[in-house]
Amino acid sequence: MDEIQRISGEICYIFQNKIDSLTDEQAEYLNLCNKSMEFYVQQGDKDKALWNSRITLDYLNNITKDF
Repeated sequence: MDEIQRISGEICYIFQNKIDSLTDEQAEYLNLCNKSMEFYVQQGDKDKALWNSRITLDYLNNITKDF
């Protein structure tokens, strides 16, 4: 789970430093990604949890690429 923790740190950094607000659509998408990651962590499926965390990070990097 170290990789997930590292990615989570990057996600937190983006929220703290690059995002002032989100559209409803963006917030809904990120919420679904987060819930999926949490589900797979609880299920012990590290690969799917890691995949979801990477998708979330990629999405955040795409919506903040101009910052």
